[in-house]
Amino acid sequence: MVRALLRENEEPIAVLVDSEKTMKLQGYVTWREVIQITSHYSSLRAKDIALDWPVAYRDEDVRDAVKRMEEERVYAVPVVESRDNPVVVGVVSVADIVKALMAAGFEPAAETVAEVMTTEGLEEYITTQHEGVNKVWSDLVYHGKLGKIVVRSREEPIPVGIVSLREFAETGRWFFHRESERGLKSIAKVRSIMLRGAPAATPETPVQYAAKIMVENDFPVLPVVDEETGRLVGVLTIFDVARAYLEGAKPGRVKPARRAALPIEVRPEERVTYASTETVLQQVLVAKPQAEALVGLSAADVARPELPAVTVNDTVEHARRMMLRYRTNYLLVVDEKGEIVGVVSKWSMLRAIGLKGPIWKRRVHDRYFIDYVMDTDIPRVRPDDSIEQVALRMVESKAEVAIVVGDDGRPVGFITKDDLVDAYARLQAGRARVENVMTPGRIGIVHPHHSLHHAVKKMQTFYLDALTVYDGSRIIGVVSANRLPFVAYEDAVTGIRSRRLVWVRKLVRGAAKKGRYVKVTPLLVIDATVPLRDVYVRTSDDTVKSIELMREHNVDGVPVVDEEGRVVGVVTKTDIVRELARTARLRIERGETVKIEKKEKPEAKPKAG
Repeated sequence: MVRALLRENEEPIAVLVDSEKTMKLQGYVTWREVIQITSHYSSLRAKDIALDWPVAYRDEDVRDAVKRMEEERVYAVPVVESRDNPVVVGVVSVADIVKALMAAGFEPAAETVAEVMTTEGLEEYITTQHEGVNKVWSDLVYHGKLGKIVVRSREEPIPVGIVSLREFAETGRWFFHRESERGLKSIAKVRSIMLRGAPAATPETPVQYAAKIMVENDFPVLPVVDEETGRLVGVLTIFDVARAYLEGAKPGRVKPARRAALPIEVRPEERVTYASTETVLQQVLVAKPQAEALVGLSAADVARPELPAVTVNDTVEHARRMMLRYRTNYLLVVDEKGEIVGVVSKWSMLRAIGLKGPIWKRRVHDRYFIDYVMDTDIPRVRPDDSIEQVALRMVESKAEVAIVVGDDGRPVGFITKDDLVDAYARLQAGRARVENVMTPGRIGIVHPHHSLHHAVKKMQTFYLDALTVYDGSRIIGVVSANRLPFVAYEDAVTGIRSRRLVWVRKLVRGAAKKGRYVKVTPLLVIDATVPLRDVYVRTSDDTVKSIELMREHNVDGVPVVDEEGRVVGVVTKTDIVRELARTARLRIERGETVKIEKKEKPEAKPKAG
């Protein structure tokens, strides 16, 4: 029951109390205690395996709490009122502490991964895909490891994933006791439960970047690889990240001479690379000389005076209804005082479905609240800023909306990604061909049988709002961010949807294909594809033509083919925004102004809703 509770709530800890009225701590169970049960049958109760130490106290310094958790090698603990009054007031994990420090604006005292990563005893953090789970299980349960890095081989330590307490807790496929209800007689391999496609860092990766990846995905460990060879050179643990914020570099460590914006993804069959802003700005098929002249529009020229709004206490489901009601892709989020504190876009809605796990594991009707999924990093621009400068700010923040503020700091308008795309379509015919703005095939194309989680991860990584779906012979359609939040991830009768695939294979080498191989998988790209039959643009077409097709079919991107008819990528709305941003970046690098003459506008307010 405790295992099921932790799975359902996706939490690393369950607290035992004497009663709901007094809430006095009786113990707690973490992932580690849960996985000590190695079969489907057990007479042990929660109190039989529960811990009573360590705990955290409401008013203590977080440094003391983290130090205690590291000494005891515990990822999460209950928070009680005081030593004399063990009333449970909450729970906290190391990732929660790091996330709170980041949200409060704390800068890490150690800037790069190299200054805090773990290099001593590296062999203890390594396993391979073909090793039995019992050895990894023993290291996690008895030696206090939070996770291990899965490498291709010990001779060639190139990471291919990670395995942690969470992977063991989320499935019973690894059970190695004979009393397993399936009667397993052989030990499962690590590859059967490992997390594939976990990102990696390099020694030059900024700690802030790695910390963001780890806390958002609950990764207790992250591989650190050499950028040139891809071989493992260290491990970054969540305790290392906490140290970077609370104490600084480890003794004797110095910052590397150069810094990268990495990490890179290590999934061998679906490799994805995490891109910096500079990389994102340059991901085109054919580069062109940058446009010297600005479009000539200022932020004030394209800003809209209002946007629909929801409150920070509304649910995500309410936000979905508001988007449908107002036919909008964007909602402002205001607090109790009416102040703007965030933005919810259809892209934010994906986090309501896919946060903390693969997208197919989330239910649309879960009662998440807006503050759980809203974007708070909202660029603020001046009325006299050019739309190129607005576009650059949005690309740097990976934002869908920018707020135009006056001299007093109050909002006077709002600019959405769609507003910039519309302005480009009106005034920039002939500015660029599709090949100069598109996202090329390695990044912009997915196969219809790729997992939907892989497609969404790729879109998030490369700041894309659409991908071309191509099976190698024909264009199937596109995966579009503005349509994804409304995909039916559950069936009213059967529950979470899945896909049954059937392959035909040879029974023996050289024979005819007769054997059937059936596999049930989670949702695939094809399940969320918007069909586009014979809808595409050519690399030589004007970019404005792609915008017209996006409007006609209500998608955020369209496939691209070259002059020989080969599918070469996708062109999306964010590609258009990037094209504007590249001009601003070039002018800034040259020391030239990107301002437009200021125009006054009345104060803007959120639309009631």
